[in-house]
Amino acid sequence: MDKTSEKPKSFCTRLCQGKLCIPLIAVTVLAGIAVALTTVLTSSSVRERFPPDLKWWQKSIVYQIYPRSFQDSDGDGVGDLPGIISRLDYFTYLNVKALWISPFYPSPMRDFGYDTTSHVEVDPLFGNLFDFDNLLREAHKRDIRVIIDFVAGYTSSDHPWFKKSEQRIEPYAGYYVWAAGKTLDNGTTVPPSNWISSFGYSAWTWSKTRQEYFYHSFTPSQPQVNYRCTELREEMKNIIRFWLERGVDGMRVDAIAYMMVSDQYYEDQKPSNKSGTQWWQLAYWIPSLTQNVPDIGLVVKEWGEVLDSYDDSDSDTDHSKFMVVELYDPPKIRNRYYAYGADMPFNFDLIVTMNPVYHTYCDAICIRDVIQEEYDTLPDGKWANFVLSNHDNKRASSRLGSLYTDALIVLLLTLRGTPTTYYGEEIGMEDIVVSFAETRDPWGINYGPDHYQEVSRDPARSPMQWNSSSNAGFTEATKPWLPLHPNFRTINVETEKNSTEMATIKLYRDLAILREEPSLQYGLLTFGDVTPSILFYLRSAQDNPDYLVIINFGNMTLTHDFSGPPVSKAQGRVKVATSAAVNEKRFYLNSAVTLSSVTLNPGDGLVIELQH
Repeated sequence: MDKTSEKPKSFCTRLCQGKLCIPLIAVTVLAGIAVALTTVLTSSSVRERFPPDLKWWQKSIVYQIYPRSFQDSDGDGVGDLPGIISRLDYFTYLNVKALWISPFYPSPMRDFGYDTTSHVEVDPLFGNLFDFDNLLREAHKRDIRVIIDFVAGYTSSDHPWFKKSEQRIEPYAGYYVWAAGKTLDNGTTVPPSNWISSFGYSAWTWSKTRQEYFYHSFTPSQPQVNYRCTELREEMKNIIRFWLERGVDGMRVDAIAYMMVSDQYYEDQKPSNKSGTQWWQLAYWIPSLTQNVPDIGLVVKEWGEVLDSYDDSDSDTDHSKFMVVELYDPPKIRNRYYAYGADMPFNFDLIVTMNPVYHTYCDAICIRDVIQEEYDTLPDGKWANFVLSNHDNKRASSRLGSLYTDALIVLLLTLRGTPTTYYGEEIGMEDIVVSFAETRDPWGINYGPDHYQEVSRDPARSPMQWNSSSNAGFTEATKPWLPLHPNFRTINVETEKNSTEMATIKLYRDLAILREEPSLQYGLLTFGDVTPSILFYLRSAQDNPDYLVIINFGNMTLTHDFSGPPVSKAQGRVKVATSAAVNEKRFYLNSAVTLSSVTLNPGDGLVIELQH
């Protein structure tokens, strides 16, 4: 049945029906042009005022918690909110002051919480709203901000909205993206277009109840909501208000690039001609109709206005509300979201570039160029950010090798901009090996036993390694939801904290404290003459000590002269050094170092204070 022959029943339905869909008002992208200099100030506020007034999210490390894997409190093998509460003092130890908690909403868990049946409740697996309120209260007592995941682009197919939309019950009829299929000459009905899901195969699924196809960017159990529907947009703004009223400090918007699609449901995508891909994979096509459509901008602007309305600007305390959006796109595309109203889009360039899946090797020059591009393309007055790992990608330690675990932490926590840490990164956790029988990730399952390892996200989601006891202190269950890494007996929080030697967690903590120094918090970043192996840069702020950061990303021991420009100093004092460099007594903390001849082994990293 062709829905275009039906008479719409509401304004929402008129907007949302098949070929009758009309676009939102086009959003003009207003992005300033950043000056492409090696040394740039962090924002216009830095240039206008000194020291600058920074928001809490510009000053803190953001620490991502994947709740299923962080701490189990009730012995069911799955982490939960009370478990997070029990570990809040850990963040005080780390000097981390902002937590981002991945989804904890009610869900059938076909994609582990990214298929919600309610945006304003807590799944019993994780606790309840009382537990969330308690978590928020206890975090705030410790001066820790809480950012929640906003799964804004889709719901579970079990969501009451979707059930009512299938039955064309108003006002829900237009809450999702529906389209009649194409009828072939032989009478067969096929999907309206060749759009492909991120997890593979058609992004359109037939509903017997509604007799139409619904669109899904990911699995068929995650139908796409329709932001061309006014009522749906209001529902989502009310969800934001619900959590702001409870006291949350910000939100991370999931998969925003996929949040809206073109209203031209019957237009096919064009092939990308990307080698090594097949028709059923997303990369085989150019996703111009299904990713980053301009109409997203108006929706993000509306959300920003809601967040701003909860910003108590008259208070002495920084009550600003934060919005970060998730997308894997180059600066030309992701920077649009600054203009739309987001505080920042995640910058995943280091994940993509420092990843053998996409690149065979990225040396120190490559790393410098990726970092510099973030600064050079940053719109005027906006704030940079960097991410090395998350729940959707292999851990950085596994991508580059454990030799560089400490070096990567030195890099992340000394760059100019907000760093995001993935849980366990601070102790050097690595990916686990998961058999197909143990695979829980729907993406991996969809690719089958021969190819699941290419896409499965399970290896990076293993339980947090707290101590060397059974199940690493994560759970009292016989078996956790995913296997533990065999190295948990030695790589864990308790062992590293109690070690008489330097350990990764101590390095992380030292850097987290040191980065509150003005030069490292908001100061200039100036690269030196980087080689394929040696990355180094200077962090400096007026009337404060300068800091020289040196990292050997190569595979050979090298001696280098760092006394020339931009350092122009003969000596400095070692403030932070990677574990091996300290434990092997090649460098001593707070000791003087002659900058004209510094020898570093592969994986070594130093932060050296330079006095004026």
